Amino acid sequence: MLGPLSDTADVLTTAMQGSADDTRKQGAEVWFSNPKADFEGKAVCGDPERIHGIVKTLTNSDKPLKDWKILNPILSKYGLSAQSFHPKIEGARLYANALERTMAGMGL
Repeated sequence: MLGPLSDTADVLTTAMQGSADDTRKQGAEVWFSNPKADFEGKAVCGDPERIHGIVKTLTNSDKPLKDWKILNPILSKYGLSAQSFHPKIEGARLYANALERTMAGMGL
């Protein structure tokens, strides 16, 4: 990932790991799987990319004015698909790889 996208991913990763740690301290069995290594060189600008970049082709369920309103009001007027910046099928597999490693490490 490059620049601001990578920085955003790092902030989200830290927040999700922190949330899992806090929840575990309260007695819940919870873990966080960090997929960052799986996506090295395969993010939005990767080769091959496993995360969608900007997607302008809408699906029947896309509602750009609603989907982007809170996340980014500026982008909402461009009619972008909610698929933008979300994993492709191959990217979902990379997330699954991270989850499977975490589960294997727990003996599950």
